[in-house]
Amino acid sequence: MKGYRRHNWVIFFILGLLAFGMWGCAAFQPKPTAQLEVIPNETALTPALLKKPVMFKGSGYAPNEMVIVDLMIPKGVKIKSVSEDEESVGVAFANADENGNFQAKMGATATLNWFFQVGWTPNIKPVFKEATPLPPGEYEIRATGAESDKFGLATLTLVPPPKKE
Repeated sequence: MKGYRRHNWVIFFILGLLAFGMWGCAAFQPKPTAQLEVIPNETALTPALLKKPVMFKGSGYAPNEMVIVDLMIPKGVKIKSVSEDEESVGVAFANADENGNFQAKMGATATLNWFFQVGWTPNIKPVFKEATPLPPGEYEIRATGAESDKFGLATLTLVPPPKKE
């Protein structure tokens, strides 16, 4: 009987250590150190995005530093020409002003490559017939200061395009 009790104690001790270790890893996730806003924060993947692109506004960065805006790739989402071990793709960049604020818009090429995932001709013209748009859902956007490593997080929700009538 004594050996059985000791065995249970060892198992509970090991399970407790594992649980504490997992809690510790989650508790020490870095917290955002800057602010980020995505405008609009919800959009449909339609050609209108090429005329009125997604905008990014942030604050809390180092004065005059470059800020890189990335779309974080969710698990299970495949993006053309991006290896499966990549965590993100760059969608915009800007230089913060003297107060650490920035504003950037997503360029047409980034929209075509990462949101619509079009094909391209040798003459660098988009081929919409080869498009495999990102699936609807929530996507994390991360803006990181190139020098300070300060970062902000926001969410962009992609909704299905309206039904054609």
